[in-house]
Amino acid sequence: MPDSADAINTAPDTTRIQDAIDACTNASSTGLSTNKVVHLTKGPNGENAFLAGALNLKSGVTLWIDQGVTLYASRDPRQFDKTKGVASCGMITASDNGCSALINASKIAYGAVIGDGVIDGRGGSPLISSIPNDPNLLKRPDGSTMSWWDIGWMANKVLNQAQNNLRLIQISNGRNFTLYRVTLQNAPKFHVVPSGIDGFTAWGVKIYTPTAVYEAMTNYLGMNYSPATAKNTDGIDPGSSGAITSNAGNPARLAGDASNMLIAYTHIRTGDDNMAIKGGTGTVNGRTYNITVAHSHFYAGHGMSIGSETAGTDNGAANADGVLPSVSNINVYDLVIDGADNGLRIKSDWSRSGLISNINYSNVCIRTPDASPDGAPQALIFSPYYSATTNRALYPNFQGISLDGVRIVNASSYTFYGFNTASTIMQGWSAGTIGLPNPPVVNPLGITLNNVVADVAPLKFNVADANIAIGAGGTSLPFASGNGVTVTTAAQSAVSPVDCSLAFTAFPGR
Repeated sequence: MPDSADAINTAPDTTRIQDAIDACTNASSTGLSTNKVVHLTKGPNGENAFLAGALNLKSGVTLWIDQGVTLYASRDPRQFDKTKGVASCGMITASDNGCSALINASKIAYGAVIGDGVIDGRGGSPLISSIPNDPNLLKRPDGSTMSWWDIGWMANKVLNQAQNNLRLIQISNGRNFTLYRVTLQNAPKFHVVPSGIDGFTAWGVKIYTPTAVYEAMTNYLGMNYSPATAKNTDGIDPGSSGAITSNAGNPARLAGDASNMLIAYTHIRTGDDNMAIKGGTGTVNGRTYNITVAHSHFYAGHGMSIGSETAGTDNGAANADGVLPSVSNINVYDLVIDGADNGLRIKSDWSRSGLISNINYSNVCIRTPDASPDGAPQALIFSPYYSATTNRALYPNFQGISLDGVRIVNASSYTFYGFNTASTIMQGWSAGTIGLPNPPVVNPLGITLNNVVADVAPLKFNVADANIAIGAGGTSLPFASGNGVTVTTAAQSAVSPVDCSLAFTAFPGR
């Protein structure tokens, strides 16, 4: 969409789309088959674009975007302010909660966004405002207005603050939401966040950011837009939230758990984590469990991540034997990671972690890039030292991690760390008022590798405080006991490496 299209009316279709959604609300919906549908189609003269500000999806409503039709996000931050008349979106502050999403689905059941159309966030376009001479529009050095991605870069890379940029789809505290086939692109920030949701499916979804038209443009520092400069544009980030009480369309209490999710046949290329499964920054959050990622391709990005937030329990209740850990029962299989600077990753630290267990990866092919803006690419990275935060006694504990049938086809680096408050890695970290525990807290990484093959010797290989179990299928990675590491090896048997010869295909339609 040319920038001139919303030079006068910054969100001309918001009201009529919202009115249609409201008219189709079906709070008694018991499944997609009983839903009503708002269908965005081409107009009689070939019109194929809708332009909107924040939309609120309701229970029992499916938003269907037809093939050849694009729903564009307004470039006007005032359309996404949390409180109308109070500027909070499109700004750089200490926190990042200033924007509503383009599509908001809060406390609803059986909502859906489907179709072969496109949702485009226009992250690289210069922002405008419906407020004359809006003083809150940030400017480039040449006096023109910044884009969403300009704000993201300045906030993250220059000022070490937070970008108040909109997400494309935010699903909060509900049940049974479906994304089907739709293409999402050019998000100003995260593309899809299902938070505190019981029942979520993303099937056949494509996420591609930035698109070619933006990669031909530059940001406020003259750098071309790319996955490296479109900061924090995660693909799909399931995560837990705080508990809520009953509400229309969602009978009974919702614990804030992120649970019972399937992400399948997805293709994701973006400027941060392709996927990040999260468990909350504090124990007041619910747990995250029963998530399957299958038959998918990840391209540029930061890979298949768990964390960094992994602290949730059950509204503050302590984990106990027989009770689900903070993050558990995650199954990733038939995944191709091609061009992400991290492959399979678990990340956390002592300010926001808990017990992560029963994480299973199988039939995975990984090809990392030759270099990364943030350091050497790592095909496998399990680290409780994500960032040098202050001690909140939320100590990482990674257990029951299983890699069964993983192949890395090119040169890469590797990290396998357990948590140890006496580790030299933590030198310079702030222990705050809690202080360093005495004796030290040591939670060795518990991981099993079976048929894990690196075709090229590691560029770097970091292992500490880990209990490594090598299965009958073996591994070519050079594990050895010592430095808090124990290695146990089962009797070996001949197993063929995962066949990656046909795995690395181009992003469909690009």
